[in-house]
Amino acid sequence: MIRPGICEDVYEEMIYCKKLVDRIMAKFSRNANVYSFQSGEDLLMEIEATGNMDILLVDIELLGGMNGVEFGRKLREIDNNAVMIFISSHDQYCKEVIDVQPYAFIDKPISSERLEEVLAHVIHTRLDKRECFCFSNRKTQFSMPLSEIRYFQSDKRQIYVWTTHNNAAASRYVFYGKLQKVEETVAKYKLKFLRIRKSFLVNANFIVEYAADRVVLDDGTVVEISKNYKTAVREYYMSSLKTNL
Repeated sequence: MIRPGICEDVYEEMIYCKKLVDRIMAKFSRNANVYSFQSGEDLLMEIEATGNMDILLVDIELLGGMNGVEFGRKLREIDNNAVMIFISSHDQYCKEVIDVQPYAFIDKPISSERLEEVLAHVIHTRLDKRECFCFSNRKTQFSMPLSEIRYFQSDKRQIYVWTTHNNAAASRYVFYGKLQKVEETVAKYKLKFLRIRKSFLVNANFIVEYAADRVVLDDGTVVEISKNYKTAVREYYMSSLKTNL
């Protein structure tokens, strides 16, 4: 599920842009849930409530609140991966825009051909190559890049997803499932997740210290290695040493 977000303060233009995005996603056979808002504040509230967006189409000249650049700064405090596309009716763009890492600019009035060209490039070069773990909670769908997940932790029927997000409120997500199923799912991807104990599945990229009975993650989290998994963890550690020689 791709999550595009649109921020355009002119209602008619917002609706027009949403229809274009819906049509383009359908043309490329992508399942997408398109969100549309007339203010940056409302879009940020949606992100905080339901999770990060994959693509953001933002009018750089938003009125009545934060403008597009201000929105971009707020967004980058919590998400460095979202593809941000600015929409503007002017040829000159503020130097401040560089700080929020825009992917592209689209002139107004929006050309359906130009928008399709940009979104097609995003889909094929960014989204299709990104390894994500998808889950749902309370009817909300999440698509989390595996590179941002430190570890999965199970507690009875609940799975906690601990991420690298700086915002403490957004650093942990939860859904119902089995850790064994999660392990089978992530095993299909290139990133290595190690089963440290029955309730912990850890992204090996975030392990900074190995010991006989524990591993330490980059954020200081210490996870004890249970007896059943010591051999597998040791073998992975030894193989990674040989690879790095």
